[in-house]
Formats: sequence, C-alpha cells, structure tokens
Amino acid sequence: MTAISSMVDPLTVLPPEIVLQILHFTPVSALASLTAASKAWHQFIDVTHQDAIYTSEAKTAQPVGGSRDFSFLSDTHSFAKLFEGTESWKDLCKRQTLLARNWAEPHPISQESVLQIGNDPVWRFRADFKRRFFISTSHAGGLNVTDMDTGRILWQLPSVQATNRDGVRPHAHLEYQDGMAVFDSEGDSLEVWQTDHEGAKRGEFRRIATLAHDCQTRGFQLSYWTLCVVSNEGQGFVYDMTQRPPKLTTHLKIEGGGIGHLDQSEDIVIYSMGAKGYFAYNKESALAGATRLGPIPQALPPGAFRKDCLVPIEIAKGPLSPPDDPGHVWHGEDEWGAGMLHGDLFVGFSRAGRVFICPEFRKALRDEASLVANSSILECESDGSSFDLGGWLSIRNHRVMFEIQDRIYVVALDDNNRVQDVQNPSRASYSLLTSSAPQLAVPISYMALADDAIMTTYTTLGWRDSNIPSGAPPPQGRDLPRVFPTKVIRILSLAPNLSSESPSASDDTDEPLAAGSGGFGGSGPNMPSEDAWRTQAGLLQLLSMLGDEVDLEQSDGEDEWVSIGEDEEEEE
Repeated sequence: MTAISSMVDPLTVLPPEIVLQILHFTPVSALASLTAASKAWHQFIDVTHQDAIYTSEAKTAQPVGGSRDFSFLSDTHSFAKLFEGTESWKDLCKRQTLLARNWAEPHPISQESVLQIGNDPVWRFRADFKRRFFISTSHAGGLNVTDMDTGRILWQLPSVQATNRDGVRPHAHLEYQDGMAVFDSEGDSLEVWQTDHEGAKRGEFRRIATLAHDCQTRGFQLSYWTLCVVSNEGQGFVYDMTQRPPKLTTHLKIEGGGIGHLDQSEDIVIYSMGAKGYFAYNKESALAGATRLGPIPQALPPGAFRKDCLVPIEIAKGPLSPPDDPGHVWHGEDEWGAGMLHGDLFVGFSRAGRVFICPEFRKALRDEASLVANSSILECESDGSSFDLGGWLSIRNHRVMFEIQDRIYVVALDDNNRVQDVQNPSRASYSLLTSSAPQLAVPISYMALADDAIMTTYTTLGWRDSNIPSGAPPPQGRDLPRVFPTKVIRILSLAPNLSSESPSASDDTDEPLAAGSGGFGGSGPNMPSEDAWRTQAGLLQLLSMLGDEVDLEQSDGEDEWVSIGEDEEEEE
C-alpha cells in the first residue's frame, strides 16, 4: 500500500510575489477561508500583505487607476453612511462585498424610511449625500432644504402664490449638482441658485443668475457642470455653469417636438422626441444622430402584488404576447419618454412599457446594423397610465429602475450593461409598490438609485397640523393632526448591518421607519411619531377593507391632491 502524502502548503514553497499574484485572482470568500486555515496564512494576508491584497481593484471598487487613500469615498451616494469610518482597505472590501451581496439577493434585507416635508406633496427632489440634505419642490410651490438625518427643514423658499418676493412656482422641475440648484419659473426662464456662500447658514441658497429664453422651454438637465435646455420649437441651449454668470456656449438647432426629457454625457446631449425616438447631438458642434429602436424583445411580466417589500421578478426570452384589445396602447404608435445616460449606457422608456437598453450608445449611432447589435428591448405589461409626464428612469451600478403602473421595477444588467442571461442571472431583479394603498396611487414624480438605497416619491397618508410651522407633526401627548393623502420621499436602504455579517429578515419591520439619527429609527421633527404610525397603519387597513368604495374627500379650498394627476402639460 502506498502512503498518500499530505498537500504541500504553497506558502512554504512559492515566493511571496507569486502567492500575491494568485491571491489577486482569488475571490474574497476564499480569502476569508485562507485566513482561518492557519496562523501563517492569517499573518500573510491580514498582517504582512493586507494593503497590497485589498488595495487591488479586483478586491475593492475605487476610481480608475486606483487610489492611495479613502478620499474618494466622499463621492459615494450612501444614505446610511455606509462608508463612514472606514478603517482599512480590508474594511472597505468587507463593506462593499456585503452591500453587493445584498443587492444581488432576490429578497434583499432592507430598511424603509419616509420623509414628509411640510403639508404639501413632494414634486421633485434631489439628494446631496456630501452635505447630507434633500432639496425638493412641491405641488403647491416652494422649495425646501431638509436635513437627511433628522428631517429638519434647514431653509426654504415660499410658493410664488404666497409672496411677491423670491418664490418657486407650483410643480417646478428641479436639477441639482454639488451645491447648485436650477428650477424653472414663469416666462420660460430658469433660476440658478447656489449654496455654501460665505456667511450663509447650512442649506441656505442664494440666486446667482436668471436664464431667460425667447421660446417655450420644455425641460432642462444639469450635470458635468453643463446645463442643457430643450424647447419644443426645435431649439436646444447649452450653458457652461462654471462661469459667473453662466455662459451660453452652444445654441443648437434640433429636431422639433421635444417633449422635455433629456440627458447628457460630457460631450453628447440626447433629447426625447416622443414617437420619433431619441436624437443625439454633440454639445459643441451640434452634429446629430437619431436612434431608431430595433425590435430585440425580452419580456418582463409584472411581479406578484405584495405590500411593503421587494418582490423578485424574472425576465423571460421572446416577445410579450400582445393584448387582445385592438385599442390598447400596445397596438398604437409608441411614444418614447424618459431617456438617461450613465457612461456609455443609454436607456429609454416608452408609453407602451418598452425599455430600450443600449450599452454602447456611441457605437449604436453609427448605422442601423450597429444599433441592432448594441441594443435590446424589454417589453412590460402596461396600459400606459403612468406615462403622462414621460415616465421616470434611474440608472446606477448595472441596474435600471422605472415605473409600470403602480409598481417600480429594478432590473439588473450584467457587468457589460447588457440584459443578463435569463437562465443564470448573477444579479436579482425585483419590484416594489409606489404607494401605501392602491387608492392613493399616482405616478412617480422622481426616483433615483443610490449606492445603497432606492429613493422615490411615495404616496401615503400624511399628518397635517396648522399650529406648527412646516406641517410638522405634534409631539406625543398632543392631539394627532388630521390625516390627509400626500407624497413623501421614500428611502429603501439596502445597506448591510455591519454589526452582523449575516443579518436576517427579522431585523426589519413591516412598518416604515422615520428618518431619524443615522437615517433610521426615532421620530424627527417632520416625521410621524410612533403613535401616528400606528394610526396610519389602521387607516391603511381600513382603506384596504373598503376597497374602491372609499372616497378621500378634502375640506373646502384644499386642492393640492387633485393636482397630482392634472399636470400632463407641465415641463419635465
């Protein structure tokens, strides 16, 4: 009988540089196993060569070319402050790995927070993760800057209907980048405001410019320190926002009929032209290319109806079966609305529920064959009811988020931003509700994917108190204010629980959490108390029991909720 020799430990026979090269391609889970294998492996990985191993771009997500420190973490979009206090590259690897695993799960662990801002429904909002505040406009007019962690209103502008001085019109669209806010005012002009002025308090903005136009403007978008504006009269405007005042650098002659949705890269701006599709223009030379959508369908059936949770969905191959009704929006000329860029990825959304995914939009613009080779279409069951304002999109970290009727869908793509292998997807896709009760559902007016959260407007029951400024609920012990339907900011955080590497679903609750200290738990000044949450839960249960028989009446003179579904002609 021949004795079988034990396996030789690579640490004893291979040079350290060879071992490091092997570990470069070793999964993080295997590294954890190796550190527990022996004291020698623990010493090699976690002590002697820890930085060399975990600073590798194969182990931690970081800027292209790498980074010497953690300063780049200040640019992350984290609602839960997930990367605050990162102590080492291994610690960063752990946080990023746990977050990615949670996003990839069919039933990710999540915590829900809602933020009611005053008594008026939220229209548009943007999150500033560096300054830790939300900036938002409302249905009734006005602008609010709200602390992200406490819910306190830091600063606000009134509605133009309530003042003869500086104010913000009802249903004002809002764009934002790193301390600069742009919103539309009457007369096709845009106002530019900025924060961080010397002597100003936190969250205070001051106007730095008003940009007037001699044609009807339909939409505008701010990024790359460039403001792009579109008119439905065949004109586009490009402003350099680093200049004071902002400087018009290019006046574009574009295809007519722009509906207001647009997005930009560093050099390209893409406008939605409704039934004509999307038109791309160089921001400097105005050279154009029109995308024509090729039929490469993938079906996306709506998920099962479940309340207050992420429901996993599956994507199937092949075309979606068309509706039997010949008058259904599916059979008519489709209208394309929201379009968004993220790097080389472009995504568009249509009234009939089609989602155009183009991972290499520059290649797709070359010719029709290139378009077909570099694009796919998801087909979703939709009656077009949530498309009145062109729909909404968000793209981040190989995921696309959009709304179909009363649900939001988060569809995961592969590492190349293409539709995943439907037989073996590496990332899960799922859906969530847009309201706390079907009777309250109205279309989303803004949504965004963060690194660790899903943020949307959300229709639910709010608490009105005319005796406290900004509509803040009264403290416990006082009579609860009247309950009314409104739109709030909903944050669904997927940040892992760093106190335990294996959080369970039992850590969550069925009720939304008010955004308090650290983002979760406790009642902030603009969030309902625990007693109020129980009151809301009971009212929502009553609404569910009454079904369609319920009539959400309002007192005399209150029409803010009615306006939610009546703004089809407003700008984006």
